[in-house]
Amino acid sequence: MRLRQLQLPLPSSATSSLCAALPRSWRPRPLRFIRTLTSPPSPSRSLSLCSRSFCSDSTSRPFAEPSVGAPGESSKRAPLKPGLYLVGTPIGNLEDITLRALRVLKSANIILSEDTRHSGKLLHHYDIKTPLLSYHKFNEHQREQTVLKRLKQGEIVALISDAGTPGISDPGMDLAKSCVEENIPVIPIPGPSALVAALSASGLSTEEFTFVGFLPKHSGARKERLLISANEAKTQIFYVPPHKLHQFLEEASTIFSESRQ
Repeated sequence: MRLRQLQLPLPSSATSSLCAALPRSWRPRPLRFIRTLTSPPSPSRSLSLCSRSFCSDSTSRPFAEPSVGAPGESSKRAPLKPGLYLVGTPIGNLEDITLRALRVLKSANIILSEDTRHSGKLLHHYDIKTPLLSYHKFNEHQREQTVLKRLKQGEIVALISDAGTPGISDPGMDLAKSCVEENIPVIPIPGPSALVAALSASGLSTEEFTFVGFLPKHSGARKERLLISANEAKTQIFYVPPHKLHQFLEEASTIFSESRQ
């Protein structure tokens, strides 16, 4: 079986030449470095794996902290409207967050977090003081009515997961659905996505693909799902926990044909 390492391309020499040709006042400030993105191995040419841990050393601060708003701009910006904000957060490197996401997190009345200890590192890194409230798969149904009540009272509620986009193999889908049914605004704040990042750098076909996500825990149901994927020609994307990667490769290699390994 071939194991593939995915890496984001570095800037080309053509880009450097173009920057050199520009007037000095127009040139962008050079980045000190560009971090490499890696993805776990793939058992077939049409099979792409995504792990949640792409980059290490995420707490380093090689760049100056981005400000949520430049001087003089805050007065020109309209206040955020009440509603549920689904905020994408970094998938490994704390610098992979948008300025809009930082503004929402700083302006919210409360932040719903999958793991408050994990999210606390992100908020501390950007000096965000907004209170955190745990919201994960074991308590999301108990929390829902309390959160809906706060939203109906006109609060700004931000929902984040440990990494990536809330609601995509993470808590948030049911809450967003309830808000839509209750006519409460749901505002997505785009950000990092593990599946898109891995797929874009995989070299596999991106014209059509299936996002499978996490496989069932029981071996029988897992085998049934892999059989379905083996019969499809398009790219398949799975989420696999690091400690189950070896098991996944063994099971997939017995089901997928030699041409796809």
